[in-house]
Amino acid sequence: MKYIAGIDGGGTKTIVICSDLDRNIVKEQRFGPFNVNSIGKEGFAALLEEICAFLQETGQCAALCIGAAGCSNPDMQELVKTAMEQAGIVNWRLVGDHEIALSGALEGKSGICIGVGTGTFCFGKNDSGERLRTGGWGHLIGDGGSGYALGRDALSAVTRDWDGYGEATSLTKAVKEEMGLDTHEKLVAYVYGNDKSAVAACSRIVEREAAAGDAVANAILRKNAKALAAQAAATVKRLGMKGGEVALLGGLAENETVYRILLREAVAEAMPDFSCAAPKQSAAMGALIMAAEQL
Repeated sequence: MKYIAGIDGGGTKTIVICSDLDRNIVKEQRFGPFNVNSIGKEGFAALLEEICAFLQETGQCAALCIGAAGCSNPDMQELVKTAMEQAGIVNWRLVGDHEIALSGALEGKSGICIGVGTGTFCFGKNDSGERLRTGGWGHLIGDGGSGYALGRDALSAVTRDWDGYGEATSLTKAVKEEMGLDTHEKLVAYVYGNDKSAVAACSRIVEREAAAGDAVANAILRKNAKALAAQAAATVKRLGMKGGEVALLGGLAENETVYRILLREAVAEAMPDFSCAAPKQSAAMGALIMAAEQL
């Protein structure tokens, strides 16, 4: 049987979806993390061997699209190329996870997606097929609007409240009681002794306190929502797009939270000819859609 396949290579799991040439799903399978940095080159080669064995059992692969973070890594590129040659898969491509995310979210149509997690990115495709990614600069010099940015701004507001020159906020009580960060030393140790995900974990407190009416928490969400909308507007301008949909992706943007509401308002203000939308399909389906485009 001839088929096409899409792979969503994630940091914790890999999803492979196969369909016939009419895009009827015939198989779906999960594998381990698609991350050469975390599992090493030998582990990554073994993962690819396992995936290719699954693909070969399915039939003759007419087209394959693999989406993954870090796809520019030379080690990943070389290992994937070798695995494809050994499996006899000729029509394949390796793209960034942001590309398959947009493809799935808008079912292959042109538009914009904003990804909001610990970090952020914005990616767009216009009607001419031109693609552009903005953001993704990391938490030290970018990632405005991300979970990290929300957590950082919250903890910064707490320090100002403690020191007596900032606005009083319920974030302070929440950080002290729920996170046990009730002294200067504990807070400093928490921030500088952990990775960025520890700071990003505070974003849930910001969302909850904003929903409860805390003015500081609401201001943090509003500021970061505007930062993301500005990023999306810049993407739209550089691609020469006149209107369309903006898919909101990631846990902080997909659920109907205060942050999502403010983000939609910020997008409407910055890009009045665009509307926000929930993702229509998964990133794995997006990879399958892109594989179909290769035929």
